[in-house]
Amino acid sequence: MPDRYDFANLSPVEFEGLCVDLVAAETGLRFERFSEGADGGVDGRHGQANGDIILQAKHYKNSTWSDLQKAVKAEKKNLVKLKPSEYYLLTSQPLTSARKKTLVSLLDHPSVDASNIWGRAELNAYLAKHSAVERQNIKLWLSSAAVLDRLLKNDIAVFTEATYDEIERILKVFVVNPSLKKSAEILKATHCLIVSGPPGVGKTTLAQVLAAEYSDEGWELVSITSIEDGFRAFQRDNRQVFVFDDFLGKIRLDPASLARDDGRIVRFMSMMHKDKGKRFILTTRSYILQAARALSEALDDTKVEVSEMVLNLATYTRELKARILYNHLYHSEIDQDSIQALLAGDTVRQIVDHRNYMPRIIQWMTDEIRQRDVPPSEYPKVFLQTLANPDKIWDKAFRQHISPNAQILLYCMYFAEQERFSEPGVRLETLQVFFERAIVGFGAITKAELRATMFEDTLREVKSSFVVIDGGRVNFINPSVQDYLSRETRDATVLSTLARCVPSVACAISLWGKMDTRASGKMRAQVADALLISFIGGHVEGKLPLHELADLVGDLVLATGDTGYCELLRRPGIKRLFWTDEGNLPALIDALEDTYSKFPYARAYARYLRLEIFRYLSADREYVMELEDLAALASNLGSAKLEMSERFYSNFDEAAEEAVDALDMNRIGGNEDPEQVIGEWLEYIEKIEGLTSTTAFYWKKREFEERIAAIQQIEEYRQQREEIRNPAPRSQSPSELRPASGGSFSNADLLSMFSSLKKSN
Repeated sequence: MPDRYDFANLSPVEFEGLCVDLVAAETGLRFERFSEGADGGVDGRHGQANGDIILQAKHYKNSTWSDLQKAVKAEKKNLVKLKPSEYYLLTSQPLTSARKKTLVSLLDHPSVDASNIWGRAELNAYLAKHSAVERQNIKLWLSSAAVLDRLLKNDIAVFTEATYDEIERILKVFVVNPSLKKSAEILKATHCLIVSGPPGVGKTTLAQVLAAEYSDEGWELVSITSIEDGFRAFQRDNRQVFVFDDFLGKIRLDPASLARDDGRIVRFMSMMHKDKGKRFILTTRSYILQAARALSEALDDTKVEVSEMVLNLATYTRELKARILYNHLYHSEIDQDSIQALLAGDTVRQIVDHRNYMPRIIQWMTDEIRQRDVPPSEYPKVFLQTLANPDKIWDKAFRQHISPNAQILLYCMYFAEQERFSEPGVRLETLQVFFERAIVGFGAITKAELRATMFEDTLREVKSSFVVIDGGRVNFINPSVQDYLSRETRDATVLSTLARCVPSVACAISLWGKMDTRASGKMRAQVADALLISFIGGHVEGKLPLHELADLVGDLVLATGDTGYCELLRRPGIKRLFWTDEGNLPALIDALEDTYSKFPYARAYARYLRLEIFRYLSADREYVMELEDLAALASNLGSAKLEMSERFYSNFDEAAEEAVDALDMNRIGGNEDPEQVIGEWLEYIEKIEGLTSTTAFYWKKREFEERIAAIQQIEEYRQQREEIRNPAPRSQSPSELRPASGGSFSNADLLSMFSSLKKSN
């Protein structure tokens, strides 16, 4: 039977920490640890009057039995000097009885006994005996083959958009840091965690490790791309961890989506708070979260704030930055000559202390494929240049390594719409239409030269380097690609050309929304003009609610300053691009009477839409209206300046009473969660009560509240029993987090740490 662990995912520094923990657990003694690097023969020490107990760990990448013999032989002089009473030698290499005898002979000291020489088999045996040590060393157990298989069968592979090798790579270079322990504590206490921070700081990696830890404990992992996904996947009787990566947008905030979803996100968080068998992990860029809080009272709430873990560079101490670089170099496949060139001189210190230090840059600069063309002698210089100018990560590859057609494809991908209720990425068929229009629009080819295989050939050119393809969808390989393209597409010619080529209304909204807010008025007018021509010319497909389309068109006309477009937009063909959602018309009517009041026919159209709302609640209806639709209308009327007639409010009261009377708790579906459904009913009723003076809902509300109280009482009892049977996992603080002596990390400590990577001449 193969050993559970081969320890290849641990660096020498991490392996030493594991060995100290394991010997301490087996002997019941406390061992002192020292700074990494040249250790004078001591990785751990237990002091006592009759002679110290010394521990030495040996673990090197791709080392052989011959390498181990040389390293052990060199320790003999240290033993003579230290004069320990007892000596432990631990190695990740497999050892036979004969090899142990050889090592005892090489050390040739009375403190050395074969029983205290542990190889791979002994380490695995003692880990099985001391499970607490195994669980403390998160990287170790998360990287075992059995755990990785379970993660891939769960939703962790979807969440990371990764393969087995990619998950293994992430876990290899991961450095346990205080943010993990703090995040785990917040998640356990509040059942929700918002990880916020700047791009590339490690938000997604932290979420991945937390989710993987729960997943290995038997919790169901649910990766979601919209809050609707969360409500649909919610199963009261299952222990579930929901992960919502970039929940407010990848690059910038989408105010329309925020207005639609913020209340539902907070309500979902409230459900998590109450349920001991649920966890909710969300990630977002800090500047997007701050923008969202400025617009949303729901997200700017104390209950939301206490669930936040701010991950920024201040979280990374000098030692942690050094460990991250160390792990990436140790596990990198980069040519050893390049690594040795980096270790010479003062480059490592400059990297660790650089003002632009970012884990994502470290990952990029230690990727063998991306650095393959860099000569070893130039590697330190290129590394520092990239830190000084992070745009260089993608700039050279974008400008020199791919064709103009491929550049156009990436432009299209950046501006293509992200569907609201779907998997991440852009559908291939959507992207193909946009791309084929764009290469003609940019003059790369003529329409007659367009070939059926051109899209596939160009997509193949950027596959794996800039994008990944999965299940008929294409996504960027890394969020930093989008960061780069957001800057690269600030050119007026690029934007206006793409605007003339957009294939759908949703794509037009995406392009206009992603324009740099600092763009000049002239540039905005040029792009707006191109988009309006696309609309009027009938070149775009798809449909949107009228209020969303009107907001876009209104902004475009304002940007051009040409109200003459309004006459052209009255053409019959425009009607195919929208449907009317009466519940959201009040804000549009306000805009027509205020922001857009100078547009021709604006006030007349506002009167027409007011009549549409009145007809919506006509007294001669032959059906019961949906409570959710009435709640949306009530909420929007309450925040609008719009005034309706007394007859309208009378019709509204009647429709609301009918809708509430039609609610029947006994008809809630077997696949639905009763508390969630009834909770939504109560929220809808509360919104309706903000508009109406009727008291007809009192008894229904009381009946619903009593049922929820009963459900919660039963659920609390069930959770108490479940918690006894299946306690939630607790993140430990492994020994590798113990700071060097004095709690600081000096230049000497830095040199000592990286000395183990240096090759002797």
